[in-house]
Amino acid sequence: MEFIVWVETRLAGKTLAVEEVARFDRCADGIAPEDIGFTIAEGKDVIKQVQREIVQTQIRMLSLAKSLCMHCSAAQLVKDIRTRQIRTVFGKIKVSCQRYIRCTCRGGRPNVLWPLGMMGLPSSTPELTYLMAKWGSILPYRRAAEMLGELLPISEGALSHATLRRHALVVGARLDQRVTEPDEYDAHASYRDSVPPCTRLIIAVDGTYVRSNLDNGLYQHYVVAGRIERDGILGGRFAWITRWPGEAEEFMRAALHANGWTKETKVVVLADGADGLKNLVEAAIDSEPRTILDWFHVSMRLRPIETMAAKVAAALEKDEPDMATFVTQRLPNIRHQMWNGQWHLAIARMRIIYQGTAAAITHIGQAAGEHMQRFRKHIQDLRDYLVNNQTSLTNYAYAYPPVSG
Repeated sequence: MEFIVWVETRLAGKTLAVEEVARFDRCADGIAPEDIGFTIAEGKDVIKQVQREIVQTQIRMLSLAKSLCMHCSAAQLVKDIRTRQIRTVFGKIKVSCQRYIRCTCRGGRPNVLWPLGMMGLPSSTPELTYLMAKWGSILPYRRAAEMLGELLPISEGALSHATLRRHALVVGARLDQRVTEPDEYDAHASYRDSVPPCTRLIIAVDGTYVRSNLDNGLYQHYVVAGRIERDGILGGRFAWITRWPGEAEEFMRAALHANGWTKETKVVVLADGADGLKNLVEAAIDSEPRTILDWFHVSMRLRPIETMAAKVAAALEKDEPDMATFVTQRLPNIRHQMWNGQWHLAIARMRIIYQGTAAAITHIGQAAGEHMQRFRKHIQDLRDYLVNNQTSLTNYAYAYPPVSG
C-alpha cells in the first residue's frame, strides 16, 4: 500500500495549490506491530513538511498583499528578496519575502518596506517559546531539551540546552515585568480579571538561601515565597529572587495590589519571627502590619522535644522518678497549651523540665547524658524563641479560620 500526504491551499472556496509533502509504502498483509502507522521519525518528518508548506504559503500571501500601495493600489517596485529563518515547534523554516520600495503617491521618501519586518515576527514563534519556558522551568535544561528533541522536530540537530535556558529566562523577565509594571505591560488592554478591594489580607511569607551558578558573581540567592489569603479566601502565591535593593518591595507591593490591597486593608503577616520579612511587608504598604508567629515554625521546634521525651523519661526513671513521670504526663500537653494561647503556662512547664533534668546529666551515663543535653538544648531554644517573639504569639485555636477556595 502507498500512502500520500497532500496539502491543499484554498481561498474563498477555490483551490489555489495542491502540494505533495510525504509518501509512504506499507505492506498490505503480514503487518508487524512496528509497521503500524508512522514511526516517530516519519511522523516528525511529515509534520515538518506540512508546517513548511503552510508557513511558506502564508509568507507568499503576505508578500502579495503588500505588493500594492494601500492608498492608490498601484504596484510597488520590488527592491530585492530577503530570506529569514523562523523557528517553530515543528522545525526551522527558511522563508523568502520580497522587499518593496514604498509608493510616493502621498509624498515623502521612497522608503523600503519589508512585510516580515512590519509584522515584528520574532525568531521563534510564541508557541515554541512557551514550550521551552514551561519545560525549562520544571525540568533541568538538558533533560528538557532532550525530551522536546525526541518528541518534536524542533531543530535539525539536537536542541541546545543553552537555547532553552535563554528562552526560559526571557519569559521569566517578561513575567517579572508583568508583575511589577502592569500598566506598561497591559498598555492597550488588560486580559486579567479585576480584583475587588478587600478588608483583610493574611500574608504567609518565608525566605531561604539557595546556591547560585555564579553567573552574577553571587554564591547564593535569597528566595522569598509565600501565599496570600484574601478575606478568608485563598488568593495568589508568589515567589521571587531578590537581586538588587528595592526589588523585593516592588514584588511584594505588586502581589498585594493584585489581591485587592488598599490603604484601608488590614494586613496580617505570618512569618518565622525574622524582622526582615515583617519589614519587607511594612515597606510595601508604608504602615506597620500585625505580625503573627507562624505555627509551623513553633511546631517544627517542638517536634524533636516530643520525639526525645520517651527516652529521656526512661533515663530518669531510676534516680528521678517524679521528673520522669512529669516528662511523660505533662510534656505532651505543651502543644495543646501553645495552640490554645496558654503561652505562659507552656513556658513555665518547659522551665520546670529544663531545671529538673539538669542534675540527672552527671549520673545517667555518657550516651544518655549527651542525649539529655540535646533534649535540654531543644527546650531552651524553643523557650527563647517564644520569649523573643512574644508580641507575635496568639491563640491559634481561635484565630485559625476555615479557608475556602
